[in-house]
Formats: sequence, structure tokens, C-alpha cells
Amino acid sequence: MGSELKIVTTSGRGRKADAVVLLPETKPPPRSGPLRDPPDIFIEVVTPTPRDERRDRVEKMSEYAEFGVRYYWLVDPTLRAFEVFGLTSQRTYERLVGVTGGRIENVPGCPDLCIDLDALWAELARLGEAE
Repeated sequence: MGSELKIVTTSGRGRKADAVVLLPETKPPPRSGPLRDPPDIFIEVVTPTPRDERRDRVEKMSEYAEFGVRYYWLVDPTLRAFEVFGLTSQRTYERLVGVTGGRIENVPGCPDLCIDLDALWAELARLGEAE
């Protein structure tokens, strides 16, 4: 799901991740209104400003872990970095993947998914040139 889906993470607090993934075995989202159950994956594209980067890397990470989101992906186009964090039993995240290039085979939480980062960064560069 895209970035317009509102997620209620705590009483009185909501977020909108850049992308939300619900795997097939997860309860489907409501037809309307915010998502109140933790999804399987939140994906954030890091915004290259100090305030936004802190929000993505510190505030959201802590909040999403407490909410119970199993995996948190951070995609940083400026650093060309891709990170996958997995939820621990203490409701914190541990970094499972941290790479800047190549291919990620069997992405944690999505064992049949392969991500070609070199192709991703090349496509982003191409799109940037088109602007």
C-alpha cells in the first residue's frame, strides 16, 4: 500500500509510511479508516534533511518497533544504502541487512524476493537526469 494509508501506532498518534506491506497470512486492512494492527513491513525512503533523517532513523524506528511492525526497511537514495531491520522480542530493531550495492537474495521476511540495488540506483540516476 502507498503512503496515503494512515496507521494508528499509539493512542492519539498516527503515521504514514512511504510504503506498507501486508503479507498474505496477515489480516487484511479495513475497507476504510486507518490501519490499527501492525503491518509486516514499513518502508521509509530517507529524506535528505537532518530533521527528516532523524525522524526516519530514530523516531519512526522506535515507534514502529513498539507498535510491533516485524520489519522496517530504510532506503537512502543519497547514501545509496538499503537497510532491513527485524523486530526483536524486546520490541527493538536489529539490523539484518545493510548494503549499498549488489543483490540482496532472500530478503528477510520475503524469502523469495531478490532486490537488485545496482539496478535501483541506476534507475534513480536515470530519473534524476530526466528531470
